[in-house]
Amino acid sequence: MNTTKGLLGIALFLVTAQAFASVGDYKETACTADYFTANNCTACFEGTALATGDQINGLYDSWTNKNANEQLIYKDEQTMPEMAPLSSATIFSANPIDPAAFWKFGNQVIWTDSATGTGKQEFMLDAGKSIKFLEADLGASYTLTSTDKKDGEVVGVLKFPLSYHNVDADGNEGKKETHLECVSYTAKVAAASVAPVEVVKTTPVPQKMTTVKTGPESLILMTLALLIAAGFVVVRNRKNI
Repeated sequence: MNTTKGLLGIALFLVTAQAFASVGDYKETACTADYFTANNCTACFEGTALATGDQINGLYDSWTNKNANEQLIYKDEQTMPEMAPLSSATIFSANPIDPAAFWKFGNQVIWTDSATGTGKQEFMLDAGKSIKFLEADLGASYTLTSTDKKDGEVVGVLKFPLSYHNVDADGNEGKKETHLECVSYTAKVAAASVAPVEVVKTTPVPQKMTTVKTGPESLILMTLALLIAAGFVVVRNRKNI
């Protein structure tokens, strides 16, 4: 029984320790690729391969406060995630189109009026705590509509920004900091099938034998030859007489 609880505890730690996850759990990678640095990503993950027409759904963004003190998050400082295609011919369609309808804050995020009287709504995340900060609404999805990318090339980067303020041991609020988590998606292009070439066997046509032409010219020549031969016979007979 204790072993089972231990395994469950390890599994829970692995899930909550990952900064971003989706259905299938993405693999974290270095943010050194050009498409990550161009988008100012601070935490990067490898997404799935997408064929034209494939959908991405069930998305969510988890956040862990790894500080020794609280973090203060203001609602009006948050920006909804967005998909950034990596070529002009690559198109992702969002359903719904409005980011405010696509995304929602997690159930654990409860906004309260700021105690400073500024009229802002805030959320305080305790030290060492993890929450599902953002998640796609039920049925919300991105669809890869078209792309000119080759198989294995990155087609787009999904960006999850989160803005927060660190709080020190004396309760002083620090400046706003923005953490940008990015997920790359690659193209899945099937290899073009080569149609088999049908070989048509041909039967050689036998050549015709040359035949002797027996037209009018041939008959005249044959007649002349017979007359000449007969003339020689007559002449020879007269000599003998």
